[in-house]
Amino acid sequence: LIVTATGFSTVGLITSLGIIVGAILLVAGVVFVQQAERRVPVQYAKRVVGRKVYGGQNTNIPIKVNSSGVLPIIFAMSMLQFPATIVAFIGKSSATTGFAGFINSFSQGQGWPYIIVYALLIVGFTFFYNIVYFDPVDISNNLKKNGGFVPGLRPGAPTADYIKKASTRVTWFGAIFLAVLAVAPSLLQK
Repeated sequence: LIVTATGFSTVGLITSLGIIVGAILLVAGVVFVQQAERRVPVQYAKRVVGRKVYGGQNTNIPIKVNSSGVLPIIFAMSMLQFPATIVAFIGKSSATTGFAGFINSFSQGQGWPYIIVYALLIVGFTFFYNIVYFDPVDISNNLKKNGGFVPGLRPGAPTADYIKKASTRVTWFGAIFLAVLAVAPSLLQK
């Protein structure tokens, strides 16, 4: 790779080092985002039962930046490959012209429309997974039942709104990161 038939290649060395550094940075970035979380502080009120004092603890609710993992990428890829699968059942003769030809060429994944739709589907599926998986009203009700509260907020609806807002902000970052990560190979090919 670095030594060619004509001798030593500095361009090959720089390219190899660039690929190695890029791979290390990519892995570090993925690990950082996967482990990242937004911690919502929670305090529990003190209760006196007889001579003992219970509660009075400080803790937090961890909201993962990328709580959905790679599921949005898998779902988006499946949605984009479904029309190509249908076209494949039609036959090769009609798959090169008209609407079938458009679907077949779109599903190859090289054009800008494909990249944009792919990224938007990843963002959409990330938010869909977050809505299904993460219920701020349930978390707020559990805090209220157990005597917990977010400092500065009343238990109930204000707490649920705050948790939902924090979750939405964190999910935006995770969704955009997943979309950029998924479309980066196609962008590098362009």
